[in-house]
Amino acid sequence: MTHHIRTLSLSATLVMACAAWSGGVAAQAAPPGPMSFSDMDKNGDGSVTAQEFATAHSERMAARAAQGAPMRGAANAPSFADFDQNGDGKMTPAEFDAGRQARMQGRPGMGMGPGMGMGPGMGGGPGAGN
Repeated sequence: MTHHIRTLSLSATLVMACAAWSGGVAAQAAPPGPMSFSDMDKNGDGSVTAQEFATAHSERMAARAAQGAPMRGAANAPSFADFDQNGDGKMTPAEFDAGRQARMQGRPGMGMGPGMGMGPGMGGGPGAGN
């Protein structure tokens, strides 16, 4: 009887330890995709400083590393200066949106690049031989 109680006690302890560990991992999990403005605005004042930007980036990289997630593109991550368009040391939501849009336009396969759209030879646009 003592053996069964010890086995049940050990099993319950293992279950609780696993639940606590998995809850901690889930809490550290960085969501996939780019960070939102609110993820970076640590003090909630509506703007992001270079320090808040660096802190959010470091926390996200640490969480992704803890998950064993691949770090593709980490070397090409945008800097604070890429977003702070007016150089005042504070990134606004508008600057964040503009910076994100500019980065998306620069990506291969995003936006209207060469060979895309209705240019010459593509339907009824200018230069079409009617």
